Amino acid sequence: MHTQVYRKILFHLSLFGVAFSILVAMYDVIFHFLLESSHIIFEIIESGLDKLVEYFFHTDLHETQLIVFYILLAVGGILIYLAWKALAHLFSGVRQNLNNEWTDLRAAISSDWQRLSMTERVAWITLFLLVNYLLSFLLF
Repeated sequence: MHTQVYRKILFHLSLFGVAFSILVAMYDVIFHFLLESSHIIFEIIESGLDKLVEYFFHTDLHETQLIVFYILLAVGGILIYLAWKALAHLFSGVRQNLNNEWTDLRAAISSDWQRLSMTERVAWITLFLLVNYLLSFLLF
C-alpha cells in the first residue's frame, strides 16, 4: 500500500475542507474586515499624498486632487501588473505540483486496485455506492 501518498492526499483534502468551512461559515465577517481595512489604508495613503502634494507644489484643492488621482492611478496600475505576474508564476508552480501529485495518486490507486481480489473490489464499489447514496440524503 502507498500509505505516504494517501496520507499526503488526506492532509491536503483536510486543509481544503477546513479552509472551505471557515470561508462558508464566516464569509461576511472576513470580507467585511478585508474591505474595511483596505479602505482605511487607502484613505490614509490618499490623505498623506494630499498633504505632500499641497506642501511641495503649493497647489489648491482641485489641482491637488487631480495630481493625487493620477499618482494613485499609476501606482495602482503598476501594482495590478506586478500582482498579475506574481499570480501567474505562483499558479504555474501550483499547477505543476497538482499535476505531480495527481500522477502519484493515480499510479498508487491503480497499483493498489490491481492487487485487490475480486471480492475486495466488489466490496469497495459497494461501499462507495452506499456512502454516496447516504450522502445524497444530506445534500438534497
